[in-house]
Order: sequence, then C-alpha cells, then structure tokens
Amino acid sequence: MNINTFLENSAGEWFSQRSTYNIVNNDVDNSKANVTINLLPPTEADITSLSPEYNLTLALGSIESKWDNSPDWGKPKQQGDSLMFMFRDEKDDNQGKILRIVKNKDNLMGRYILAEDKSLTLIIEKDSHYIEERICFASENLRLRNTIVKNNGQVMETSFYSEIRRVIKNEE
Repeated sequence: MNINTFLENSAGEWFSQRSTYNIVNNDVDNSKANVTINLLPPTEADITSLSPEYNLTLALGSIESKWDNSPDWGKPKQQGDSLMFMFRDEKDDNQGKILRIVKNKDNLMGRYILAEDKSLTLIIEKDSHYIEERICFASENLRLRNTIVKNNGQVMETSFYSEIRRVIKNEE
C-alpha cells in the first residue's frame, strides 16, 4: 500500500466512537461522532497558495474532515472541520510533511510516515507539546486510530477511536 491508496481508502462517511483518558485529571470520556472525509486534489487552490508560504513542494493533496458529534446526555454538541495538506518527501512517497488547519486555531506543521504494516502515523510537535496519531485499517470498512498527547515528554492524554464506514447498499 502507498500513501495515495491509504488516503483513498480513508475517504467516505464514518461513524466514530472515541474513548479518551486524561491522565492529568484522572478522567475518562467517551463520545460518538459522524465524520466525513473528502480528498481534494493537489491542484486545489488552497494547496497551491500555501505551498510557497510554508516552503513546501510535491503536494499529494489534502484531506477535508468534518465532524458532528452526538454526545452523551448532558454534553454540548460539537461540529467542526479541518484541512490537512500533505506534501511527500522528495525521496520517499510514504513519508513527508503535513499542514493542519482548523478554523480559529493555529496552523500546525508536522510529518507523516506510512509504515510497512500499512499504518499511517501523523506527528505534530509545537513548543513543548507532542501529538502522535496512528491510523490503520482492520478491514476495508473499519478504521482504528489511537492518539498520544505529551507535554514536556510526559503523557497527558490518550485516545482510542473505532470508525465504521457507512456503506450504502445498492438495491437492484
């Protein structure tokens, strides 16, 4: 599998369930969300305009993610979206840089690595913060993700996601 195939396999509508453990507060949280992932081509205007600003070349394209959670009783509803631009390394298509943009938040630069086991790892480091997310497919329509958030090298939070693709059955 190469990075393009991995990204193509990620496109679609997903039902996501998340469990988060906040180590600092000794708190566990669970939530559900509908997630839509769209792939945008490397010729997308946003990519071509951002490439020189961040000194990036060799664009693979971008991933547009939208989420709409259906929280447990008593929790506020959250909706949002983000763009993640991907730029391959000159020598290796399966690793490179990412630029993540979320409205009203700082743009974050990081890197990606597609491992031999077909898992994609996204790493973002800013100041003393470190975020690592690993994504893999258990099957064509089941994605698994886990994240680790560190501050000054200390693990602050971990999350596990299971995501099931919504498949529309063709009736003939």
